[in-house]
Amino acid sequence: MSDLKTVWFGMLTDDSDDSGTDSSIVLIINVRDGRFDVLHRTFPDTKQNDQEQGQANLYEITEDDFEPQPFVGSTVDPQDLNASSIRIGIRGNDMWRPKSVFVWGEQKDGLIVPLALNTELQGDIGIAGQLVGVALSTDPGEGKLSFAPARVQLGDSTVVIQRLLMLLTTADVDNAGTDDDIALQITTSDGRVVVDHVFPDTSQDDLERAQANLYFAPVDIPFTRAELNADSIRLSIKGNDAWIPAHLFLFGLSEPEGGQPPEFVVPLVHLPTWSLGTLSTDTGEGQESVVLPLLNNIILL
Repeated sequence: MSDLKTVWFGMLTDDSDDSGTDSSIVLIINVRDGRFDVLHRTFPDTKQNDQEQGQANLYEITEDDFEPQPFVGSTVDPQDLNASSIRIGIRGNDMWRPKSVFVWGEQKDGLIVPLALNTELQGDIGIAGQLVGVALSTDPGEGKLSFAPARVQLGDSTVVIQRLLMLLTTADVDNAGTDDDIALQITTSDGRVVVDHVFPDTSQDDLERAQANLYFAPVDIPFTRAELNADSIRLSIKGNDAWIPAHLFLFGLSEPEGGQPPEFVVPLVHLPTWSLGTLSTDTGEGQESVVLPLLNNIILL
């Protein structure tokens, strides 16, 4: 067992009218049946389009943001969390409608641990998602003050991956954003191409400077983490308009689009600091593609 040192919170605001908010969003984590809040983080304004209609956000919470607790310490062991230990709330009456939310952490021993996930496009065909009808507001006539996202489990190397979730931010430097498409390809160690996906334009500010993106990607052939090797995952760009990421995270989900909510999440790539250079088909600016390092996420007993 090991305490968390960092928590990441990714979200996608619904793209329907009046879904965005100017009110602040808060992430709460408690332990011991709710008696102790070890995290009560209200997110400030950033250079991202914070909680704007159809936009994604990605926030990092460090150990310094945790609340010291008597006999508990300044952080939390994920194994102490129950189904209602994590809550997402709002600080004002300007209603917010989330479409997807994902909370995960990094333990002090280096293990990446998925904590809670609600995804879009889950359930029977025609049902928009797990968060349909969820609206947050301090005005009880508009919504609820908070909700508990669904807890998920860390998937091991044998969990069959049916869908992918990728979260990223573009660097906040000149000419970091791009209008070109990016693509993800995953090839197993025996040469099967199980993912070959070009990310289309979305309601988000796709790959724009200092902005976050949250994308789902289909899996052509279900696979497991055990079937991958160090060169299996490749990210590429489809044009010469250079792109510089700042962060990039890739996870495998145990259920396909249109199925039940995911039970297991398998961390595949975890780059809190991008160090792979610029992507561009212009070799004078960068590389057309890079191999994403496969995360060695080993559970320490």
